[in-house]
Amino acid sequence: MSQENSPGVNRLGVKVAIIDLDSGNLLSIQTAVQTAGFDMQVVQKPDQLDQDVNVLLMPGQGRFAFVVDQIDTLGWRKVILDWVGAGRKLIGICVGMQVLFESSDEDPDAKGLALLSGKVQRLRHPKAPMVGWAKLNSYKLSMQDQFAYFVNSYAAPDSDYCTAKVVYGDLFCAAVQKNNLYGFQFHPEKSGAFGRALIAHVCEQ
Repeated sequence: MSQENSPGVNRLGVKVAIIDLDSGNLLSIQTAVQTAGFDMQVVQKPDQLDQDVNVLLMPGQGRFAFVVDQIDTLGWRKVILDWVGAGRKLIGICVGMQVLFESSDEDPDAKGLALLSGKVQRLRHPKAPMVGWAKLNSYKLSMQDQFAYFVNSYAAPDSDYCTAKVVYGDLFCAAVQKNNLYGFQFHPEKSGAFGRALIAHVCEQ
């Protein structure tokens, strides 16, 4: 994994657009992207995207249905599907990962992006919601045995594209990768030096 860069270092050739779905404080993820040294913009609608953007980053907090509704209301659904279909890089975080799937037990009538097959389910946590640190079980060296910070009551129990798992009551999928599509159920931007380095690693691959 690449070393974490100091603020102000420009990693030429990579520009990250953070999609603002009005579903949480974006300051932490903005800071993580800037600290990694990438050019960045925050956009609410697709027509605001700069032409030189390489990576779309979709954070999300709150309910599955709210995030999906924002995707549709702001006009992102077709743009995201076309973006991923063209092999371009998309990263979903927390509920931003959940909406990559077809649906969720949280809001059964809400339709996810269906970029990944399967349904997000309520997990039988010792305490709900799950808030705090958990150790990742991953075959990827970038995540193997690392501790990540979670805030969630729902997650995908498994996926053909799962790259990291966590046990918290139930075993669930903590990260996915399908070509240039990435999802993290945890918050890398709140997971210390590991999480910030992970964001840098994924964005520049």
